[in-house]
Amino acid sequence: MGAAGDAALWLALAAALLGLVGSVVPGLPGVPLIFLSALVYSYLTGFEVVGPAALAALGLFAALALAADFVATAYGARRFGASRWGTAGGALGALLGTLLGALFLGVGAIPGLILGAVAGVLAGERLRRRRRGEAQESGGWRRTSRAAGGVLVGYVAGAAAQALLALLSLAVFVAALFV
Repeated sequence: MGAAGDAALWLALAAALLGLVGSVVPGLPGVPLIFLSALVYSYLTGFEVVGPAALAALGLFAALALAADFVATAYGARRFGASRWGTAGGALGALLGTLLGALFLGVGAIPGLILGAVAGVLAGERLRRRRRGEAQESGGWRRTSRAAGGVLVGYVAGAAAQALLALLSLAVFVAALFV
């Protein structure tokens, strides 16, 4: 393989390990980084070491990990009492928070996801009450706050899914490299 190939292997493994850490640490890319490190290494080695089947599995894991964040936060909000308006607001807020946090605000995608989802749930619930002409009901903010807290519970569930997918991704990548 040569010195350049060895260096590429060690860089790919280092990036994959960083992806493993990033699956549970907010602000670092997780499973997608493992996929990208495998893809770049495959390209550099002419797709001889890590083949299309392993790359397809890693790509699937990366897509599932990204979806897990959104689904888990929306489910957490709904499970903890958010209305459909709050759940939709949380999903939209999560998407916008992820994009804005990653691209413009410098806080990172995961903190942007959490803050955006919480803000979206709060805004969705407020819009629902305003649209129905409801006054601030007794305990309304408590229920809304509980729903926003469900976003955090959902994030933890999403992080657990990310960690599992990161471990599976790393196992597939290492197996493709050495088996």
